[in-house]
Amino acid sequence: MENKFKPLDILQSITRRWWVTVLCMVIGGLCALLLTRFILPVYETSASFSVTIDYTRTGALSDVQEDQAMRGIGYVITSDEVIESVIEEVKVQQRDYSRIQFEKDSTLDREEFRWALRYRSPDPALAEKVAIIWADTSNSIIQEGLIHAQIVDSVTDVLWGLEDCLKRSTGQFGTANLCGFYGSQDLVDEIVQLSRLIHEEKTQTRGLFAPLAVQMVQQPRYPDSPVRHQKNLLTAGGIVAGLILSILTQGIFYFRGSSFEE
Repeated sequence: MENKFKPLDILQSITRRWWVTVLCMVIGGLCALLLTRFILPVYETSASFSVTIDYTRTGALSDVQEDQAMRGIGYVITSDEVIESVIEEVKVQQRDYSRIQFEKDSTLDREEFRWALRYRSPDPALAEKVAIIWADTSNSIIQEGLIHAQIVDSVTDVLWGLEDCLKRSTGQFGTANLCGFYGSQDLVDEIVQLSRLIHEEKTQTRGLFAPLAVQMVQQPRYPDSPVRHQKNLLTAGGIVAGLILSILTQGIFYFRGSSFEE
């Protein structure tokens, strides 16, 4: 006999055995509820840094140049200097804390002209503590780097002025007053000293440049509720899984019964 399948048939079959569907949903919800007792909840807290560029000093920048400027901030936040400092401070109260744990539980995301650092942990107090230390350390080192970048900019302007003065002094006598210096040798010595100072300051800029301004616009807060493994969400998922399993199971039995009737 030809078997003509109609979707309504399987729906009627499931409806007749409604108690099976309800039972599967209850079992699924109870299993998910039981699972929450063995899976620790995860808490997250975050900090956000806003980055601005003074275009009056830089002029128009290409997308690549803006991207490089933004990446420079990210490199500082995830630098060994910052991370090692964070780990050492956390270890004062939690000796077993390690870099592996930090890298596993931390993330850094770029949101256009913002950087958002996030830290997750089953312990909400630890999440808040590490995030605060990480954010404060990053902010401190970024601001320090920007100060050195400002110094580089200022000294470079002075250096360019002295170099221009030296060029214009060609042919003058050494006893002449050259931009406040008596003799070209004194002027050359000052240029050499400023060049060394610029080189030393550049090593402390951490790759940042003066027209950047970075501000922490959101500080880490104590996470009151978990972001993952929430009991209500898992229970609802278990109920839905039970419903789907019930429908699939009854569908399989329906098709098998149809095959036996052929």
